[in-house]
Amino acid sequence: MWVTAPDGARLHVIDQGKGDPVLWLQGLNAPAAAWAVQLAHFSQTHRELAPDNRGVGQSDAPPGPYAARQLAGDALAVLDAAGVERAHVVGLSLGGAIAQELALEHPERVRSLALLSTFAAQPPRSRALLEAWRALYPIAIDDSQLRKAWELQAYCWLFTDRFWRSEANVRAALRFASSQPPQTAQGFVGQVDAALSHDARSRLGAVNAPTLVIHGAVDQLSPIENGEELAKLVYLAAASRNGVFRKKEPCAVHQHTVEIG
Repeated sequence: MWVTAPDGARLHVIDQGKGDPVLWLQGLNAPAAAWAVQLAHFSQTHRELAPDNRGVGQSDAPPGPYAARQLAGDALAVLDAAGVERAHVVGLSLGGAIAQELALEHPERVRSLALLSTFAAQPPRSRALLEAWRALYPIAIDDSQLRKAWELQAYCWLFTDRFWRSEANVRAALRFASSQPPQTAQGFVGQVDAALSHDARSRLGAVNAPTLVIHGAVDQLSPIENGEELAKLVYLAAASRNGVFRKKEPCAVHQHTVEIG
């Protein structure tokens, strides 16, 4: 499916399955195809909408800088084009920042929120890494050897030592990377700008959707403190508003985790 964003950018969207809709928002440098395993499973019971965020995959990569709020506007355009009034929203990393903005700006469209390995704002170490990547990627992408080196160092941040000890894991990751068209420098820099500029810390208390925060204990790129901060900002505000935590509608991801666990 193809969707036109408010500024005219064309967005490619995977649309599969039937049932309650789930909107899947990927992270920096990742196309919707990176959700392949999740989409194959959840499409058995839910309608899956997974856009290539602007700047990556088959979607347009207009000049930046991009902002998470702008990308949330793209996500809203996807829901509108799909005829979806309310959706479960799953956001990973940068996609989680987009999901936060969508829930804050258009709460009536978000049925539940799952925030995976994401952030309310970039901490200093992650900010320094992203700024370095922003400068290096446009150079690396134009040379085949440098591109391979880029992918290897990026995977060193994404995957644990245990993952790297499995040659099959590494081969599969590199095979997937080689199967995807390289992200343009303009798209990558625009997405990095969106990650660097996102700061919802003072606003997350206004999130009313049932929210599930999931974070890897040994995540090297987005440290677990990011998830702990998110949980406090969302859940403690809810407790303060209501006196106690309300029992809220579970999100689709959590329902399935329970059912298949």
